Amino acid sequence: ATTRRVYHEKQVMALCGVHALNALLQAPIFNEVDLSEIARSLDKRERDLMAQGGLTTPEFLNFVAEDSQNVSNDGNFSVSVLCEALQVYNLQAVRWSSGQGEPNTLNAFICNRQQHWFTVRRLGAGRWYDLNSLRARPERISDFYLSAFLHQMVAEGYTIFAVEGALPQADPSAGAAESGRWWSEEEIEADKQSEAAEGGDGFSDALAKTLATMQGVLAGAGSRVQSALGMGAGDAGGEEEDDPELRAALQASLEEFKAAKGERREGGW
Repeated sequence: ATTRRVYHEKQVMALCGVHALNALLQAPIFNEVDLSEIARSLDKRERDLMAQGGLTTPEFLNFVAEDSQNVSNDGNFSVSVLCEALQVYNLQAVRWSSGQGEPNTLNAFICNRQQHWFTVRRLGAGRWYDLNSLRARPERISDFYLSAFLHQMVAEGYTIFAVEGALPQADPSAGAAESGRWWSEEEIEADKQSEAAEGGDGFSDALAKTLATMQGVLAGAGSRVQSALGMGAGDAGGEEEDDPELRAALQASLEEFKAAKGERREGGW
């Protein structure tokens, strides 16, 4: 029998939207330039719509003076950009709440809080995976605990989107992005055992590394996004700096994860 493999990308700068889409599609389909081009197209559509009311109205002038609402300089993308990207594959992201029925009747979810996105997807019968790019590897979620997991995400302030449509099958022949890897079940388990033996915590370790390297490296993603948007260095508003909102969001995620870690381990997540 063919060994099932699961595709996962680790966090690079603020590109969790890219990672979430590729984890959902189980192949390295999108990069920051692709999504920046979608953002630019959305910006143009919104600008054309606003212009219909007049080019000299306060509303239009305020709109064109503001930064893009679809992408930030460090590569964080809006829900509109992710939804537009999904339409290429005839997929839709629809707001989901626990009152809408059992989540294990669906195939995938995209979770968002502030500036972080991640995917939870079914791969095989009853095999769900948390594909958060802040984790060191895919994390298995049992069919039984899926509902409790999503409830916990909502309690932590995440907005959950159910993905509707026929998802593509995992395709290891597509290769992997620089931050991506295909994992077998055996490799996932071996990595967990190794981490436990070392007293490590993949989620916390990955998050800590993101925090530690954030200052300065965001300029790299920012320059690629700005290039895709047609912005020169002079348009970027000066020297790139650490994003305090993103740092605060990631730090909050780390603290919440640590607080809930013992409880989740007992539940078998």
